[in-house]
Amino acid sequence: MSRILVSILNWNGAAQTLGCVGDLLRQQLPAGVTADILVVDNGSKPADADALAQGLAGLPVTLRREAVNHGFAGGHNLAVTRALEEGYAFIWLVNSDAVMGSDDVLAQLLSLMAADDRCGAASPVLAILDQPEKVYFCGNFHDWASLDTQRARTIDDARATAGQRRAHQWVPGTAMLLRTQALRVAGKLDERMFAYYEDDELCARLAAHGWHSAVAYGARVLHAMPRRETDRPPYYFYLMARNYLIFWHGSTPPAHRRRIGLKLLDRALYDVNRLYYRGFPEQARAALLGVEDFMRRRYGRPVLDRSAGFRLRALRALLWLPHLRVLRRLDRAA
Repeated sequence: MSRILVSILNWNGAAQTLGCVGDLLRQQLPAGVTADILVVDNGSKPADADALAQGLAGLPVTLRREAVNHGFAGGHNLAVTRALEEGYAFIWLVNSDAVMGSDDVLAQLLSLMAADDRCGAASPVLAILDQPEKVYFCGNFHDWASLDTQRARTIDDARATAGQRRAHQWVPGTAMLLRTQALRVAGKLDERMFAYYEDDELCARLAAHGWHSAVAYGARVLHAMPRRETDRPPYYFYLMARNYLIFWHGSTPPAHRRRIGLKLLDRALYDVNRLYYRGFPEQARAALLGVEDFMRRRYGRPVLDRSAGFRLRALRALLWLPHLRVLRRLDRAA
């Protein structure tokens, strides 16, 4: 008998979360497998939390209501702790806005895990909700030499690359199935990050402990994506800038760490200047705060109602001209 805990976070999105729960209740499980659903209300407004509770009443779902938003990492870690304490074999982290592409997504993930007992994390293929034919994830691989992620363009490309670079693959947290045996060795999600990059970091940590990540290519989950990166709110740019630095500083193997601090700082400030150049000053200021908070070791929830310090602002301005030359060259080549 395999027991699975399904973890869903709600943050002021009760209607969407209830739709996700209904989708998950329709999943067909293999013989001998049971799944329990835990919904963590992550500090939602009272009206939304009440609507969630009313919508879940009578369903075979456990609701845990938290007074504050613990972020993606902290919220899901509440479920991870329960899974570890209560002896679940797997925990499935599912975004509240994820839509199952079929009723056997979980079954396919479990089949992948059953065939490979060193697979610590698995994901379905991810496609855009309103463009279901457009796949945006089928394989991600750490390229430590270039301090970047190599993203497979097609499933065939992903299969070939995974065959060569299995230990470097990582999967997103949108619908990530985790083996609790692996989590007991590698640890839980990194709560310093609050949200974004924690899935990337966990997969790298799993690999460092001898586990690997994989993709169930026949399973598909649909997920809403913004049309443009800059349609996202400023806190997204803060978290991406700070957590980018946390991840690559902390996870890059020793062989690739030469001058890593200068390289990463230059790249982070290039992204800030790119946002200014493209006409998004509010997002750029948030990203600069993220860089500063990494340098000052300020982690957790983003706080944006302030300005970055003078020295960092001066360094960003000093790099404006060389970054501008790169951006204009890219524009001419486009």
